[in-house]
Amino acid sequence: METGLTIHKAIAPVEMRRAMANDAAIMGALEPVEKAVFLASTAKTIDEYNGEQLTAELARTMRYIAKDVGYRVNDESEFGYLVIRVAEILKRYYGNLTVKDFKMAFEMCVTGELDDFLPRDRMGQPDKNHYQQFNAEYMCRIVNAYKAKRAFVLKKANAARPKAEKARDIDEEARQRNEIITDLITAYECYCLDGVFPNVSPIAEMLYYGYLSDAGLVKPIAVTDEEKTAVFDNTMLWYQMRGMTADVARVKEGGKDAEELKHGAFVLARRKALKEAFAQMKRDGVNIRDYFKV
Repeated sequence: METGLTIHKAIAPVEMRRAMANDAAIMGALEPVEKAVFLASTAKTIDEYNGEQLTAELARTMRYIAKDVGYRVNDESEFGYLVIRVAEILKRYYGNLTVKDFKMAFEMCVTGELDDFLPRDRMGQPDKNHYQQFNAEYMCRIVNAYKAKRAFVLKKANAARPKAEKARDIDEEARQRNEIITDLITAYECYCLDGVFPNVSPIAEMLYYGYLSDAGLVKPIAVTDEEKTAVFDNTMLWYQMRGMTADVARVKEGGKDAEELKHGAFVLARRKALKEAFAQMKRDGVNIRDYFKV
């Protein structure tokens, strides 16, 4: 039955990683060992195996692991049981890992790459010994340490992904514009009633000036000695009241044309231009709603 609904299937994390593996920028951000860990995470996951396939794969893999870690296989029937037990544990608790992850975990354990992620023994050393017991406790200790290392690598890879450019939200832009215009209209109409220039933030002043400038209702901003001097005096007083002698000396040396004072002087000049625009518009009987529609 047609429902009219479009169903978007979520992309599995492993599929995302497989796509990321083809991105040179991401791969280039990883160290050689980190790259090996990332690529291992893109292989066939344990969840993607059925029980028989996983057991057969582990039977081969675990023989290599046993050699790497120095575990002696003395009883084939016991080793067969061990393979089945490991397969059950991996299926139940580590389905998002891959068999390559599993093999990589023990390889990195041997080389010391997992030392920072392993629990410590009573001597304070990384506890990586199997004590000739390839049991669930030993396996989970190594695999959990690898998972922590793997998570660090995946986070680093994700951070290296090119950031997608955010699409413009036309509706949101229109909503924000209407909100600003409404505030501007209210501010001007209140000014016409009581003659008091609105006490708004410098951001609001910047936005109001921009819209009035586009409408041809405000003069260009001109920073004069009056604004420079006012900002210089206020800054000196602020530092002096707080005993900041080094800052007082620095501002005094730079004078009213110091780089750090320019923005403050510009803000004052913009506010002055807005005040003059409101006053002139009121004298001219300007109906601001003729210029701005919401």
